[in-house]
Amino acid sequence: MADGTEEQTKEAMRHLSVMALTLAFVISFVYAIPALHRFAPWKAGESYPLESLFTPAQEAYTFSGMGTEEPEPEVNPDANELGPAVAANLGDDEEEPTGPRVQVNPREYEGIDVQIEDPTGRGMRPFYEALRNTALSKPDAMTRISHWGDSSIATDLITHTVRRRLQRRFGDGGHGFVLAGKGYLAYRHRDVQHSSSDDWMLREVTRNHDSSGYYGLGGVQFRGRPGAWTRFETSEDGPVGQQVSRFRIFYQRHRRGGHIHYEVDGGERQVIETRSTEREDAVEEIVVPDGPHRLSVRFGGHGQPRVYGVVLEREAPGVVYDSIGLVGARAARLLYYDEAHVAGQIEMRGTNLVVLGFGGNEAGDNIAADRYQAEYEQVIERMRGGRDDLGCLVFSPLDQGERDDRGRVQTMGTIPNIVAAQRAAAFAQGCAFYDTWTAMGGEGAVARWLESRPRLASSDLRHMTPAGYAVVGNLYYKAMLAGFARYLSERAASPDASDAPSEASPSEASSSEAPSEASSPEAPSPSD
Repeated sequence: MADGTEEQTKEAMRHLSVMALTLAFVISFVYAIPALHRFAPWKAGESYPLESLFTPAQEAYTFSGMGTEEPEPEVNPDANELGPAVAANLGDDEEEPTGPRVQVNPREYEGIDVQIEDPTGRGMRPFYEALRNTALSKPDAMTRISHWGDSSIATDLITHTVRRRLQRRFGDGGHGFVLAGKGYLAYRHRDVQHSSSDDWMLREVTRNHDSSGYYGLGGVQFRGRPGAWTRFETSEDGPVGQQVSRFRIFYQRHRRGGHIHYEVDGGERQVIETRSTEREDAVEEIVVPDGPHRLSVRFGGHGQPRVYGVVLEREAPGVVYDSIGLVGARAARLLYYDEAHVAGQIEMRGTNLVVLGFGGNEAGDNIAADRYQAEYEQVIERMRGGRDDLGCLVFSPLDQGERDDRGRVQTMGTIPNIVAAQRAAAFAQGCAFYDTWTAMGGEGAVARWLESRPRLASSDLRHMTPAGYAVVGNLYYKAMLAGFARYLSERAASPDASDAPSEASPSEASSSEAPSEASSPEAPSPSD
């Protein structure tokens, strides 16, 4: 009986040896033949097979601001690979700013590696000049930013973060521009209450629906049908958005125009007549006591009113950040705008800084870098309209990921080319440039963000989670603040700086907290 068992054991070992030799033979072919490399069980740079079985488990690390912080030795290696800049900007900074608004303490923009690049200084100067007037609380000193972008902007997560921080720092100027309705767009704004019916016909710039090119500031023209209504209301909670001093309805007059009815806080109904012999854009301004209010707008019952959107603002000096997200858009879609129309919309809006944030959808296109740069320059020309008094910033795409043949996440190969082309287009047109991609960590960022805790990247590898968008917003806000600090320092050192009120000039000139490039190692030069 023992002999039989011993013979069975020997036979099993022979079978196992044959299988092992066969497997080794097959694996050797996989490594020897290039066409079969994707089937290789291990490649240089990867973890060794079964390594995880012998590696002690690490507890997830939760960063400060997102929950309870764990002891330092238990840091999640994956989260640690995000880099210090990303890790330092996780979560919402709820600390209220202190001190004079016209001074910037270097601590306010700590934790960034990437700054806004503005070689000529012409891209950001109009914005910084307006922001300085706001910081000095000059009468009617409102600073307005209008940010066009793709789906990363349409959710108002990046822009919501920047809006809150700018408004808490420099003053709440109101929520800004909101589309007339939502329609079928993935469109949402924070710190404002907005609802609408589905009875609007949409004409979108992204689809070139209207041959006139009249799409309004937000890129969508809403045509009223019976029963169409929309409502705008201040926020009930949160640090900003709870007051409004004026509503501004952006609409179009034309030959087949009709009545727009509106009322504030359920009060007396007012009528806007939009019929006109000529097509022209117009604004209806509704002044209210500063505080919480609700504006209701509806179709008047005859004709065809065409509405673009509504602006919520306050009278007090402050900052307004318009989030104009166009789902699925490529930058070139903005060329469908009528040139005079979009220039008029931006002028009526009183915008100080135009921000163009596209490139995520182009990442999947087969487009030559030189052709893309030329096209982007046309977009900048269309949106800036040749105005030297209008600031201009190109906001590069976020990292976009794809999986290789082994299932590993990597940056799409087109992203670095798009970033380079956008930078070249911005500089050629005298605009500033913010390298969002590099700020996130550059090559392979989306892979690291996908594995981080909290997770920062979505599983589609093209969008971020709310926590991820907050990181981008924090990095971008601090880059704006660092640039503003440089502007203040340079201006204070200039012999032409003579228009500041006497009580404000010393604070600008004397504060070591408004650093110059030479004196502030915390603020790397824009080319870094």
